[in-house]
Amino acid sequence: MPDPAIFERFAVLVATSGHPALRPSALAELGLLVAAGVGQPIDVAEQLARFDPLAEQVGATDLDGLRRSLFGPGGFRGDGATYGAVDNSLLDRVLDRRMGIPITLSMVAIEVGRRVGIPLVGVGMPGHFLLRDAVDEDRFVDPFDRGASLDREGARALFGRHHGPAIRFDPSYLDPSPPATVIARVLANLANACRAADDHRRLEPVARFRTLLPGADARAFEQHGMALQRTGAFDRAADALHEAAEREPRQEEADQLRDRARSIRASLN
Repeated sequence: MPDPAIFERFAVLVATSGHPALRPSALAELGLLVAAGVGQPIDVAEQLARFDPLAEQVGATDLDGLRRSLFGPGGFRGDGATYGAVDNSLLDRVLDRRMGIPITLSMVAIEVGRRVGIPLVGVGMPGHFLLRDAVDEDRFVDPFDRGASLDREGARALFGRHHGPAIRFDPSYLDPSPPATVIARVLANLANACRAADDHRRLEPVARFRTLLPGADARAFEQHGMALQRTGAFDRAADALHEAAEREPRQEEADQLRDRARSIRASLN
């Protein structure tokens, strides 16, 4: 079972991740906390230190230099072969393999950029996460495509290739995503990957992290309860379903959740 301190630290950090005084490395630390809770045991501080040599290798003070260093030959690349694999959403494994999906590759670039004075923000465009220059709002980077440079029209065209002409593009899709929103998307990807692999052991901590996100609703706690039940943690499953009932605004659905919690507890007698 993961160290409870991982979840405690995650809860504190994610609750303040929108605060302007928050230290800039919050996103990388959040990603590594998720990796520590879901993957193999890791030391988060040691993993954060792995960004130091990456920053030293950049040797440039502009975005083009960062792109060449991180995503050029021998650098990080997109994993198109096993895109939905759990490893692609665990930041330590992305550092190990130098492969990932758009969102985790973006997290690497944001942290390295922070260390060398090249500020970047994540852009949660539906279907394909991007990087954006924090100063030049019309400059984007696709880390999955070897760090390809895009302008606003290029980003819009990429959206069209993913969704087709029937889905309307909204300019807000290119707005920066705060750390809590980025991590919520990472966790959603992980949940899908764990379900696809029928991996209930790792799905449980993923669901637990999702209950710690700001504004977590009844559904998040219900999913955690279901994950706990599948791992045989029946007492905790009942607690999670009861918490879901407390957050459910619809009376009938709340009563059903309480009935399910009581049924689980009754089965233990």
